[in-house]
Amino acid sequence: MALPQQDDQHQTKILVVDDEVANLQKLYRTLVGRYPVLAAKSGGEALRFLEQDPGIAVIITDQRMPDMTGVDLLRHSLVSHPHAIRVILTGFTDAEVLMDAINTCKVFRYLVKPWEPVDLLVTIERGLETYRLVQENERFRRELIRRERMARELEIAREIQRYILPPCCPQLPGYEMAVEYHPAWEVGGDLYEFDYSSETQVLQAVVGDVSGKSVPAALYGAVFSGQLRALLAEPKTPKHSLAFLNSNLIGRTREASYIAVAFLRLELQTGCLTFSNGGMPYPYCLGVDTEGRTAVRRLELPGIPLGLFEDGDYHEIRVAMEPGELLVIASDGCTEAENTRGEPFGDDRFVACVRQHQDGSLTQLVRSLYEEVSQFMRGNELRDDMTILAIRRAG
Repeated sequence: MALPQQDDQHQTKILVVDDEVANLQKLYRTLVGRYPVLAAKSGGEALRFLEQDPGIAVIITDQRMPDMTGVDLLRHSLVSHPHAIRVILTGFTDAEVLMDAINTCKVFRYLVKPWEPVDLLVTIERGLETYRLVQENERFRRELIRRERMARELEIAREIQRYILPPCCPQLPGYEMAVEYHPAWEVGGDLYEFDYSSETQVLQAVVGDVSGKSVPAALYGAVFSGQLRALLAEPKTPKHSLAFLNSNLIGRTREASYIAVAFLRLELQTGCLTFSNGGMPYPYCLGVDTEGRTAVRRLELPGIPLGLFEDGDYHEIRVAMEPGELLVIASDGCTEAENTRGEPFGDDRFVACVRQHQDGSLTQLVRSLYEEVSQFMRGNELRDDMTILAIRRAG
């Protein structure tokens, strides 16, 4: 039978088992008003309670019962309620039975009849302290396992992303090229891709920034990278490439998701650079003017990110990369990185850093740009991925 549950400050339930009604009523009177109580007059009835109610935290049972001993009942309860506190009531001092119960049934304590209510309440309180500690440790263990699993999955995601991104820049006759990439989280939404044909002496380079962060952004980036590789194998003009990619992404991205893309096509022999933009920051070109001073020009071409509008219209501009001229394009994670006062790194600082480091190798240049941004942040959390691509024509 189930005795009425009283208002109680505890969320855990206590199951009491005794074949003698007088003992069962004494147990009830001791616990009523303090805990929710379930009462069973036999081991079989107690097992049914255990099967139906996972919230039972304490099991108090008589040892001698006609259908099942208390030790057998507690042994059965180990599977369904492994962390429950088990108390056994016994009217005799059989050392072997008690040792068996303690060793094989995880018995918390035994009480010899006739037991005192105060002893039982103290036993229950101490047992519940242990129960709550075990529950907390179990939650901590599950959380630790979950985090370890997530860490393993993120490591796999990092490896997949490393595989998707080009391992190195192509070797270009008469040009130097370098890229620096840093995700804000374990995996990122920035991407880049290259295609160089030694036969046509044409380089195609793409830098992209997927909306969002971490794994969702990386997955969208992986889908886009697959489409991009197929497109680069059959090259189109940059503006037609963006239009084609946009039409493929429509309906395949979540609502309000998009991919900002900068598409570059460089004819190495002539230095003719064709640029089309789909929502990326404008690239910078740094050269030398007639008086030998560094001249900076910006390829200002607006464009709509891919995946937002079905009828997205894209344009392109053509400029000549002169000998010694440097092209730098970066995702907005670089210029929008903030210091602890909330100030963005900004375009002016970015250009000043490019000027400062432009005479060294491009590998050192892109690395120094990233380090300058990181130093500016001074330990502030990186909130967006950073990608920097640089191309320089030999002087």
